[in-house]
Amino acid sequence: MPSHTKTVFVHSGWRCSSTYVWSRFRALPGVRAYYEPWHEQLARLTANTIDVETPDNSGLRHPGGADPYLREFEVVLDPADGVRRFQPGFALDRFWIEPEASDLAQQAYVEELVGAARARGETPILACCRTLGRVGWLKRRFGGFHVALIRDPVQQWLSFYSLRKRPRPTYFELCHYVLLSEMAGCAEVSRTLLGHDFDAAGTLDARIAAVRRRLKRAPASVSFQAFLAVWLRSYLKALPEADLVVDVDRLARDQAYARRVEAAIEAGCGLRPDFSDCRAPAPHGIAPPVAWRKAAREVVDLMDLHGAIVGPEAPPILFRKLAPAFAAVTPGPVGGMTKLGEALGGLMGGAMVARAPAKAYAAAATRTDGSRR
Repeated sequence: MPSHTKTVFVHSGWRCSSTYVWSRFRALPGVRAYYEPWHEQLARLTANTIDVETPDNSGLRHPGGADPYLREFEVVLDPADGVRRFQPGFALDRFWIEPEASDLAQQAYVEELVGAARARGETPILACCRTLGRVGWLKRRFGGFHVALIRDPVQQWLSFYSLRKRPRPTYFELCHYVLLSEMAGCAEVSRTLLGHDFDAAGTLDARIAAVRRRLKRAPASVSFQAFLAVWLRSYLKALPEADLVVDVDRLARDQAYARRVEAAIEAGCGLRPDFSDCRAPAPHGIAPPVAWRKAAREVVDLMDLHGAIVGPEAPPILFRKLAPAFAAVTPGPVGGMTKLGEALGGLMGGAMVARAPAKAYAAAATRTDGSRR
């Protein structure tokens, strides 16, 4: 057995450098690094298709070369096709599941992945863009070491908006529409931003098709605001549960910070990925096709999250990422414990620098809790 025994979870949103971080874990000996283990395509995966998609041919500007993304799943394939115990609804259903909630099917699936790695003397790594809302639930059941990645939200949105090959929403945009339409307690927010009500029943394919039909010609502002609403909800759920929060914008530009992050990961789980080759993608050459500062403030006001971002106990990392949109707003005074956390975080590779004060997040999460499914 490897000396490092904790299961490692890497949580992020789409287009947030998670593929790069996953590839750095994958390069380590003695690990089994599962890529996107909540992706709906796993329900259709076979021994014949597992090698088909690679970073080189995906068109997604991913690192990793010609090595198939899904190679690690070969040991958990069902002879009848698909990954054992996986259900396509796992992808977006119960996206913001509460830590105490029961989901035996999803739990059995994660146990399958972890057990397959352990049986081979490997440390399981699960890196996914669909787990920011599940961090607490996973942590309660599997322990482990949880890393959350965060990126400048405007650049993140531009990253998938720029993949449009014609004036139609990308897969990433459609997923955000589905998630927003199914936020429990946010029906009015969803209706205001999307202009429609959507039925949360049916398969994921059917729900994606429904938002595509209604919103395929929606302006960029709808796409951006839907993304930001999901981004805010996701990080309000994830940050207080994460053991380490990594600012991927800084990871690429600050080698000293990258070394501290490596050390913090090693201290947390015994593995030390090498981020020395991390390069920041150039900022997208197009200006956001939306008045994004105004749009961001509208979303924050609509979701009643102003205090969670600029209040006295607001998490520093969220304010920093949204600061350009709130340049005219003076953040509340930062408490002594928050200042101490910031200082310690700088010394501990960021392990505390972006941890949210629990009270501030709890208040916001109470207003935006759970999911319809």
